[in-house]
Amino acid sequence: MALNGQLVAPSPADDLLARMDEPQVVAALNTLLDHADLLALLVVGLDGMLSRSEVIGDSLAEALGELRGNVPGGSLPPIDYKALASSLATLSGSVVGATPALSALLSSSLTDPKAVQVISQLAGALVEGREQIDRDPAAPSGVFGLLRALKDEDVARGLGYLLQVAKAFGRQLGSS
Repeated sequence: MALNGQLVAPSPADDLLARMDEPQVVAALNTLLDHADLLALLVVGLDGMLSRSEVIGDSLAEALGELRGNVPGGSLPPIDYKALASSLATLSGSVVGATPALSALLSSSLTDPKAVQVISQLAGALVEGREQIDRDPAAPSGVFGLLRALKDEDVARGLGYLLQVAKAFGRQLGSS
């Protein structure tokens, strides 16, 4: 750099000013400023973690010692880190791909406690029904066998519920 015809070595401030003319640098600094509160929180958290690193390390060592004591044979099998990294990469890719579906699922009524209870009851009925089929695979045969099955109070109640579900589902299909 020349000042009054004399060569002057560029200072670090000159380098900084030159970098401030780059659009990517300005955009990155704006992003940092927009998230300054989050950055401060992260720095405080990291500082706290580092200041307690000895305690955290001791706790992890103790937990691993307890785990080793509970494993048959007293020692953990060796870990294949390459396979573990590959599995994590595959899993993370799958999670990223499934994110829209997971978001839709979590924002749906499936997270409603009443829906969870109904699904739990359905799962219990499916298991109980499967166990009953395993014990006695005989099923009603013919129309008259089905009519006799309808006289069973539990069958009638279950079919009534399924009919109400079908009606509600039809309404939802019509409104979408």
